[in-house]
Amino acid sequence: MTVKVRLLGPPRIEEEGGQRRCPARGQKSWALLARLAMAERPLSRSELAAELFAEADDPLGALRWCLADVRRCCGDPGLARGDPVSLTGGPWFDVRALQDGSLPTAEIGGELLAGVEPRNCPAFDLWLMLARGRCAARSMEELRQGALRLLATGDFEAAVEVAGRAAARDPLDEGAQEMFLRALVAAGHPARAAVHLAACESTFAREGLLPSAALRAAALAPAAPPRAGLRAGVVARSLLRSGTAALDAGSADAGIETLRRAAEEAERAGDPLLQAGVLRTLGSALVHAIRGFDGEGAVVLHRALVVARAAGGDGLTADILRELAFADLQAGRHASAARALQEAAARAGAVADSALTARLLAIEGMNEADQGRHEVAVRLLDSSVRTAATAGSNRQQAWSTGVMARSLLLAGELSRARAAAERSIEICERERWNAFLPWPQALRAHCLAAAGDWSDARDDAEQSYALACQLGDPCWEGMAGRALALLALHEGDADAASEWIVDARRRCDRLPDRYVWVSGFVALAQLEIAARHQPELVLPLACRLHTDAVRADLPEFVAWALVYQAEAGDLPNLGLVQAMAGQITNPALQARAAALA
Repeated sequence: MTVKVRLLGPPRIEEEGGQRRCPARGQKSWALLARLAMAERPLSRSELAAELFAEADDPLGALRWCLADVRRCCGDPGLARGDPVSLTGGPWFDVRALQDGSLPTAEIGGELLAGVEPRNCPAFDLWLMLARGRCAARSMEELRQGALRLLATGDFEAAVEVAGRAAARDPLDEGAQEMFLRALVAAGHPARAAVHLAACESTFAREGLLPSAALRAAALAPAAPPRAGLRAGVVARSLLRSGTAALDAGSADAGIETLRRAAEEAERAGDPLLQAGVLRTLGSALVHAIRGFDGEGAVVLHRALVVARAAGGDGLTADILRELAFADLQAGRHASAARALQEAAARAGAVADSALTARLLAIEGMNEADQGRHEVAVRLLDSSVRTAATAGSNRQQAWSTGVMARSLLLAGELSRARAAAERSIEICERERWNAFLPWPQALRAHCLAAAGDWSDARDDAEQSYALACQLGDPCWEGMAGRALALLALHEGDADAASEWIVDARRRCDRLPDRYVWVSGFVALAQLEIAARHQPELVLPLACRLHTDAVRADLPEFVAWALVYQAEAGDLPNLGLVQAMAGQITNPALQARAAALA
């Protein structure tokens, strides 16, 4: 008999068929069950007793009683025995299904341990706060993926229901509101879309926020269907060439509109591989060429994915999955990105395409880096560089080397980080690839500053900032502005440092589909500057970074935020802070966390 433990929403335990079992006898039994179910490693009895029962006369005895209660309510006498304690081979848990993406969409949405607030256990309270944040972020991620799948397969009414649940969970999440609007329009409800858009604009206005052009565009009814005509496949291929040429020439708006027409003609032509290829190009352009339209790009790419899978185009399917993974990791949806990359790698194995393999390895490495696993990221990115070299893909070498420089910098390997940044700069300059050049320039500035070479660091930072502003790229502007803020801090100009970092954060956050890692990196520098010159701002800034980093699944910045909070005397669970920092490949972070003891 299958026992299901539901910890999302009011906790309960069910048998097969939905019949409820006797509940746990106290809030701390539920807390213990959640702690064990979500633990990444077996936990010792002393750890659990210290977290949950520190105030008891006999903490280990209280733990034994709760463990017995857990066995009773789960109906498994052998569960959670020994020391350390784990739930290996235990019942099914909805929180685990949420994490691995197998929880049915209809069951997503409840708060972790809703209504459970155990008393006198501040160490557990911190864990619960973090776990609730992670579950909320994963719930939004899975609802978004569910809505995209339904839109791509044409089940528009079901997409409205799923996207509507995500939109209701967070009225200020512009991406969720945009997805709901797109679902409403696709389902033929333009009036509802107009009403919801007005409500969104009112809600945003109360918070001092300005809706993006993409949000408003999502509420517009689609254009009339294409007219009947001949040779749709020829027309689609011609428009695809024209649209791609316009994008290459820097004319994004014209290129996008031409590709939209190409997609209409490709669908009319009845050629699945052509249609998937055009949709892939259009979706990629929406993600990369026009800021703020990642939501529409994701919808188009999911449509391309459905068509490509059905047509059996493994190479094209893998490349579409890579684009989707890139969009997901930029937004902090790392679990979705990892799933897409896993399928992409399997598909790419069926085709001999080293350039595609290099691109996949690069995105996989970037995804690992965003989660603080820099040692793993460096291995993947180095493999991407070598594979791109065999494919003759110079720009991919520049990209992968530049991203690798970031991980080397944060892992404390300054000389290797600088060499990687310089190699990326060299290739960008040779290829005249100005669109990427500000990234390695900003990273080399950070490397030089860390090594004490402040004069050369300023040259790089200023060049990076000037080019980033010409390109209008929020991420590059934020990275370069961060470096300039730290330079001002070194020069003793606290006011200039504060102005630079506030401006850098405003720039990198000005669009809803920003690269969330850069936003966190800039916020971390803002904390560093405040700690030196405006200590009264440290706690509010650390709390904001913590909230943003949990939502975007950025454990490195979560750990940094907790370190700053602990240094300010605001956190009781130093062991959890140190454990989190120990999982990140960042010596500076680990040293700060260790110094808390």
